[in-house]
Amino acid sequence: MEPSVETHNLTVIYDKKPAIWNIDFTLPTGKIIGIMGPNGSGKSTLLKAIMGIIEPNIGYSKVFDKELDDVRTRVSYVPQRQSVDWDFPASVWDVVAMGRFATKGLFKRLSKEDNDIITESLAKVNMTPFTNRQISQLSGGQQQRVFLARALAQNADLYLMDEPFVGVDAATEQAIINLLKSMRDAGKTLLVVHHDLHTAQDYFEHMVLLNSRLVAEGPTDEVFTQEILTETYGGTLTTLSKVASALKEKDFPMRHK
Repeated sequence: MEPSVETHNLTVIYDKKPAIWNIDFTLPTGKIIGIMGPNGSGKSTLLKAIMGIIEPNIGYSKVFDKELDDVRTRVSYVPQRQSVDWDFPASVWDVVAMGRFATKGLFKRLSKEDNDIITESLAKVNMTPFTNRQISQLSGGQQQRVFLARALAQNADLYLMDEPFVGVDAATEQAIINLLKSMRDAGKTLLVVHHDLHTAQDYFEHMVLLNSRLVAEGPTDEVFTQEILTETYGGTLTTLSKVASALKEKDFPMRHK
């Protein structure tokens, strides 16, 4: 089976400091793959380099064993919600329709099939009642669902998602992970930047652990170990573990936001 993404010596330098350094991996297809590491470890930069949004200083990446430009319609990118101008005058329908234009080209008219796909994508994320709502009028969780509907409408094979669970409530987070699992079951590959160690083992079958360099990559049950996590997070992990233990003793719900 062809790999979904491979990177070779991938390096991006900002202000003479490496954001990511010499990243080498080959990722499987048909999995939900988590990218995790401390703040500033290069997770978002890695996605942007794979998507060609940032030009690497050294190295390169391939998608489905090809140059990105040759398979761009097979790849969907969901950026961080806070990086988007939500005051832009567009309706929920308009945003989701962008997923179809990514496949067809910007100046093609939408067909009945396209409209059906947009309608179905909105239904899958429970946003049908908001079809004509301006995106600026939505809550953070609703905006994230619209982003996911746009990605679904593109009907890609590989989805790169930057922190899709940030700023959403527990019900929305559960709805999103259920959706990602159903996409995986349909043969899609999902590469997801995530920060919550507590949910990682439940969400991901395969993981990339970063701290500017690649610390580990592989099946979750092999790389999600105390030793590797300590190497990835350093002293931060000790603090997280203490907080987690304290919460567990007091029987608080274990959701780190």
